[in-house]
Amino acid sequence: MDWWEIVLIFLLSTVKFVFGAVPMALAAGFSFFEAVTVTSIGGITGVTIFVFMSEKIVERLKKRKLEKQHNKQEAPKKKFTKKNKIIVWVKMRFGLIGIAFLTPLLLSIPIGCFLAVRYFKNKHRILVFMFLSILFWSVSVSSFKLLYNASI
Repeated sequence: MDWWEIVLIFLLSTVKFVFGAVPMALAAGFSFFEAVTVTSIGGITGVTIFVFMSEKIVERLKKRKLEKQHNKQEAPKKKFTKKNKIIVWVKMRFGLIGIAFLTPLLLSIPIGCFLAVRYFKNKHRILVFMFLSILFWSVSVSSFKLLYNASI
């Protein structure tokens, strides 16, 4: 295992987790503990960066919305796509825990963090649930290689 493989998997873990970094770490020959460690640290780093970046983006969007209301510009109608409906359903039914659980699996880390910051105010809770989700998915996916001796 070379240092550039560690850096590459770390960087990939900051944005794309379950279907990117963890399988790549296992395919590169990382042991269970190496894969969990590198991908978890990368995912946690990504969550931290994107939660604080998302906060700034949400603030900017709110400011822009207020400016448009002040200028009485008519906003375009929102389109409800199937993906939007699923996100709203998860938010209403499962809350922050649901979004955190789905972020590494189906959503990318930047999108999941943006949604969490947009819908929920407590950054500490967002970070805790996202960190726990990252650890859960890292251990779960890495365990397949241990349990089934699967070559990914």
